[in-house]
Amino acid sequence: MKNNLVGPKTIQQALAMSAAVLGLIALGLVGYSIHLEKSAKDLVDSVRQVHSTEDAERMIESWGKRSGKHFWQESDHLGGEHNFDAQIDNTPLSRLHVWEPTVVTAGFTMRGHELRSAVVIMTTGRRPDTTSSVWVQEWFEPDSLNRIHVVAKDKPWKATVEFTTGIAESQRQKAFALNTSCLARLGGCKSADELLPGVWHLDTNQP
Repeated sequence: MKNNLVGPKTIQQALAMSAAVLGLIALGLVGYSIHLEKSAKDLVDSVRQVHSTEDAERMIESWGKRSGKHFWQESDHLGGEHNFDAQIDNTPLSRLHVWEPTVVTAGFTMRGHELRSAVVIMTTGRRPDTTSSVWVQEWFEPDSLNRIHVVAKDKPWKATVEFTTGIAESQRQKAFALNTSCLARLGGCKSADELLPGVWHLDTNQP
């Protein structure tokens, strides 16, 4: 009669193999998280560096080569406006239900081959009642006032930041300083101030 009992050595080997597999999975998740966060930061930084129609066109072309021809989604709207929109999200991570679904959207609006506005939106949350977001929009209208306005009616969960292209570069940097680590943070980010640190202090109209 054969002895079907599993020996200690076999158990140790199985545990070692399981540990090795889990280690590889963990390394893969860490590597993917780092890549995801860096890609989102690069995208936001690229939008921040746009100061003209020519800059926007070069940026759209560059990211199209980097991320594929389907990276930008184009659409036409009333008034002759043409939009270019792209997204980076953490869907593979959020499916594990340890990370919150988080999306970074970048977009440009053109009218008659002239850049009208640039936008970066960061949204996080699994349900509408727990979703936080920050909408950052730069206007390139020639007659706009050089100021930053923050819409805080949905504070602390949601914020809209609008400003014009003539503001100081130090202010632009603060407005575009989105916390892309939210894409890979366990549990996600829970408020607009976590998505864009200092967002409620950006308004240049504050007393």
